[in-house]
Amino acid sequence: MYKTFTNFKLTSFAAIAAATLLFAGTALAGPPAGKVKPGKPGAANMLDIALTVNGMAIENEDENVGEFAYLLGAVGCLTTEQQNAVVGILTGSDKYTLFAPTNEAFRNLQRTLTGDPDVVTSPGLSCAVDTLLGPDTLFTVLQYHLTDGRRFSNSLFNKTNSKEIEMLAAGYITTLKNLTIMDGAYQVINLPSFINVNASNGVIHIIDTVMLPFEPVL
Repeated sequence: MYKTFTNFKLTSFAAIAAATLLFAGTALAGPPAGKVKPGKPGAANMLDIALTVNGMAIENEDENVGEFAYLLGAVGCLTTEQQNAVVGILTGSDKYTLFAPTNEAFRNLQRTLTGDPDVVTSPGLSCAVDTLLGPDTLFTVLQYHLTDGRRFSNSLFNKTNSKEIEMLAAGYITTLKNLTIMDGAYQVINLPSFINVNASNGVIHIIDTVMLPFEPVL
């Protein structure tokens, strides 16, 4: 059952202010042409940043929700044990890189999996992933958006060759020299806006597609 994931973590005003300033200061139009100099870890952890950004309503959003409403909603579909594992990663001291899909990325996934381009999408509809594709699939998909270490864009992409990056779900993504990513379902993923968001425990990159470690069979 879909649960409001934001109840799992309450952030202080200071943490929210720090995360807001941090995120605003790292907005980029896309992957930079030159090398990115890795900075010192930021003040807020990855979950604080996600909750802060989600608290900012987006203009022209049909649902008047923040950009991570669907990502946090997907986490809310998990079992309590799985949610605790996600919280531990996003708030812990170990360093990870998170590829965070936009709301529209999740809407597109929901349309594809239901086979209905006119389906009424919602953050909670992602709970249907396990029903359609099998138990624990959604947890595997979310793990597939995390990799060990603080990986800035200059570490992810190579100017001359493709590069394989191992994800926590025991699968790989392939970063391509044209600054896109290919996942296990052979989708091409773009980094349309915010990249190299520097958290205290890692780095966040915003992506326009929910990455899949396999081609779904419906």
